[in-house]
Amino acid sequence: MAALDDPSSYGGPLKEIVYENTYITGPNGYGPRAQFRVADVQAILRAVLRERMEKQQYDPVKAAHISKHIAEDLREKVKALGCERHKLVIQVTLGQKAGQATRIASRCLWDTSTDGFASEHYENETMYCVCQVFAVYFE
Repeated sequence: MAALDDPSSYGGPLKEIVYENTYITGPNGYGPRAQFRVADVQAILRAVLRERMEKQQYDPVKAAHISKHIAEDLREKVKALGCERHKLVIQVTLGQKAGQATRIASRCLWDTSTDGFASEHYENETMYCVCQVFAVYFE
């Protein structure tokens, strides 16, 4: 039995794959499916929040677990839209409603022609949830 490290066991030395440069510097060159579509992402955010938060009551022990699962679910569904050339940053803020005011702000430096974001919030009698998805294009 030949060792896996021996090149003769699999037909010779491996060849390095060299890719040609495409010179595509934006998502437009990859077609409309590669662009970050805010309306589609907001529809996903709305559906996931409604599905996950509809009958939830605020529990400080479960809050981190719930927000993590919401973020994972959002990541899967947004990646399924086809914007493979974007890095996704998903932020889920979950908190208790107890008569206080809350303000959530985000800042980012990006190219407005290729990058984007979507945000959605949900609240019921005991809790609120704010989800933000940031998509930053990379070449």
